[in-house]
Amino acid sequence: MASADGLPDKLVRASLADVMPYVPGRAGDADADVVALASNEGPFDPMPGAQEAVRAGAHEHRLYPDPGAWALRDELAGRLGLPVEQVLPGAGIDGLIASLAALTLDPGDELAMCWPSFLSWRQRCLVQGATVREAPLTAAGAYDLDALADRVGDRTKLAVVVSPNNPTGAPVGADELERFLDGLPAHVLPVLDEAYFEYLPAGSHDGASLVREGRRLAVLRTFSKAYGLAGLRVGYLAGPAELVTAMGKVRPAFEVNAPAQAAAVASLREAGAELPARVALIERERKRLRTCLEGLGVAPLPSAANFLYIDLGSPDRAAAVNRSLVEDGVMVRPTAPFGAPAGLRMTIGRPEENDRLMAVLPGALSSV
Repeated sequence: MASADGLPDKLVRASLADVMPYVPGRAGDADADVVALASNEGPFDPMPGAQEAVRAGAHEHRLYPDPGAWALRDELAGRLGLPVEQVLPGAGIDGLIASLAALTLDPGDELAMCWPSFLSWRQRCLVQGATVREAPLTAAGAYDLDALADRVGDRTKLAVVVSPNNPTGAPVGADELERFLDGLPAHVLPVLDEAYFEYLPAGSHDGASLVREGRRLAVLRTFSKAYGLAGLRVGYLAGPAELVTAMGKVRPAFEVNAPAQAAAVASLREAGAELPARVALIERERKRLRTCLEGLGVAPLPSAANFLYIDLGSPDRAAAVNRSLVEDGVMVRPTAPFGAPAGLRMTIGRPEENDRLMAVLPGALSSV
């Protein structure tokens, strides 16, 4: 018997009933006069060497990519100071989250995290039929690690720390992170989501260094932000060799495509010359946008990432401000799917894009 939508009854797993599908927005005409500040891409083009690597390899795209991504793994291992067996490229952090959840979570298992936070962790836990144990954030929007530790139970397998947190922007302290890791029971794998690692200030946590110390920890990073490779979907995991080996049970064989592998290798080789200027631009523009918002009576939360988060007091006001911005050709991200229905997240774009946002913000904020 088929249901009204044409699918056989009970085809879709019952455990997915509470999983809201991702609904992509329409990008629209590439030539349209729209400023896209919703998805936290970097405001930078891929590095010159990355662009050349993609062009140079175009004639080989009839072939499957290297399933081991060995050139990228070797480059990452050398730069992180880790054996290659402890590094695993993936299709961005989202791809790695999916594989990690598929590897570890059975129905009835638990993932502990703070909320509001990065939606993919919650979604992938629910897809597995597992339970999300949520802890609150601090007032500054960072993970409250004491509260998170209290949510860890006998069935908890993964304890996730997103730092800087998305969508709020605040990081956890390096010392408090180490104390949290020290206090976890042996049956729990801690995971540090460092998607915005490159933007952290000096003296912040460095997940790779913790892995080098031999800690039981998985660290996830991406090339989508500071490296400008969001469209190629490439990131990596660093962690225990046993975990990397086990991930081979669930990850697709050709997960990272050939252009992505080549561009990531080239990006790493140019990072020393390119990254400092990119980070400095984000810091300058973030400060400029913060000053603008504060002048309009809206105080963003502290941020060590390439975005700012504002709480507008109610879901209705957040929706109205967002509608006004869209009408003026500026796209930011409503944060209801992240667990923050009264908020908006604003990606730091190119200076001229930020100029456009700041020009229309007064009207949007005063219209409701």
